[in-house]
Amino acid sequence: MDIYREISRYVHFNGTANILISGTTCSGKTTLANRVRDCLADHISVTVVSQDDYFRNLRDIPYTSNGLLMDSPEAFCQEEFKEDVKKLLANSVVKMPNYNIPTNTRIDKKKVVQKSKVNIFEGLHVIDFLSGFMPDYISIYLDTDMETCLSRRIQRDTSNLHVTEDVVYKYWNNCIKPVSENCILPQKDYADYVLWRW
Repeated sequence: MDIYREISRYVHFNGTANILISGTTCSGKTTLANRVRDCLADHISVTVVSQDDYFRNLRDIPYTSNGLLMDSPEAFCQEEFKEDVKKLLANSVVKMPNYNIPTNTRIDKKKVVQKSKVNIFEGLHVIDFLSGFMPDYISIYLDTDMETCLSRRIQRDTSNLHVTEDVVYKYWNNCIKPVSENCILPQKDYADYVLWRW
């Protein structure tokens, strides 16, 4: 299946589209969102919104003895995210947070985001968070195999956070994998499209 063709066809017949992209960490959500935007941007306006902008500050993220639960739904300002998306779709413009991922802190809430013909929302839980109130949307779950996601996560964290591969591997098994299995993977059961080997 060519997901770009499916989306283009949907936009052609409906004029607009709201696209929800979910998947586990390092499954390719941002990459797909950007590729869809690039595919359409030459003839239609596209806005991409990341759930990551709604991370809580580090001190407010839930944790266990094994570490921070960064991938859990509670690590995000869920209600604020939902309300801002509602305002965006209703009013065509909204201010969203500027979030610093390396320090896990919100800088401010001054990012001006405008509604487009195609609005793409990507993040770990966006199907869960947003599908309940959107009247019309396309939902996509990236079912990238966990070994690939782990490999990408090791590469990302050892490079950006300068931690060892062993640290990433332990964090993956103790925190990321259990949360993914319980809170993220179930979204694929009711997604419109499930993409494998992404």
